[in-house]
Amino acid sequence: MKDFIKKVITGAGISPPDVCLHSLNRNFENAVNVEWSRREGCYEAIFYNNCIEHIAIFSLAGTLEEYRQNLTPEYLPESVRNLALQKGEIMNSVLRNKGSKLEYEIILRDQQLKRHMVIFSDLGEIIEERQL
Repeated sequence: MKDFIKKVITGAGISPPDVCLHSLNRNFENAVNVEWSRREGCYEAIFYNNCIEHIAIFSLAGTLEEYRQNLTPEYLPESVRNLALQKGEIMNSVLRNKGSKLEYEIILRDQQLKRHMVIFSDLGEIIEERQL
């Protein structure tokens, strides 16, 4: 229990390789409150950049593989937002940037108050949809 409380107060204490730190600074100049964690085959950084929460995934060699950023519905592309609103109320939306591929992960609540996760392409096509 003592170790858990220490981790909550001081963080997990993960120190990524310098190449990951340099890549974070190069890609997100204004990153603050960075918390690192180690995942299988990669490092993950959770931070704020220009007052927006981000999650970035770096390879062990320091390459930025993917990042996610929280979006408010007004920043969604109009085609994505309109299609999502036809399905229900937008509860949460996240931009997923995988290099040359953009996706939008949206949590919706339908009229029966059931939540759904829908992933849209940048063109507004549904890639995946499932009830939560």
